[in-house]
Amino acid sequence: MNYERFQVEVIELGSRGVPLTVANVVAHLRTPPARVQGGLDRMAREGLLDLEVDENEGFVVYRVRGLSTTAPRPRRREARPMQADRAMPMTYEPPSLLTVRRKSVTLAVVLGALVPGIGLAYAAPLRVVLAASLLVMVFGRVLGASLIFAPLFWVFAICVSALFGGLYAVRYNQEGHRARLLS
Repeated sequence: MNYERFQVEVIELGSRGVPLTVANVVAHLRTPPARVQGGLDRMAREGLLDLEVDENEGFVVYRVRGLSTTAPRPRRREARPMQADRAMPMTYEPPSLLTVRRKSVTLAVVLGALVPGIGLAYAAPLRVVLAASLLVMVFGRVLGASLIFAPLFWVFAICVSALFGGLYAVRYNQEGHRARLLS
């Protein structure tokens, strides 16, 4: 999950009346505690959150600066009958993080190693797959005749493809879609 998406999700939790503690945010967003702690601290440094220490329990509670909530709001609106002069308002609910498909980093590494270049298709963008496949085919053909360079090339291609397969799977899991490694 990128930082902008994290901000929106945290503010949404605060608007629903959920106490913004590290544990609550981890439970709702299914994100590792270290990332949640870093994200909440960053939002506090940027002035989006205030932090208070709960003296009874002894942990930090974050509050969204400028957000006023009187009671927790339901996540979905109930259907109401339409009036003659007013249509029912449309609401958008983003997909739950539990419904977002995740890519297996292990499988991405194995596919990258078994089929250098093409194995990246599991998680990498199409441009990267095409470029890597073309490079492997061209250099494999050119260096394939050499008894010295052919084995070195294939070991190098397998290792690099496996490494990038894993990196692209991690990036996919962070963004929720195929994305470049460097944004």
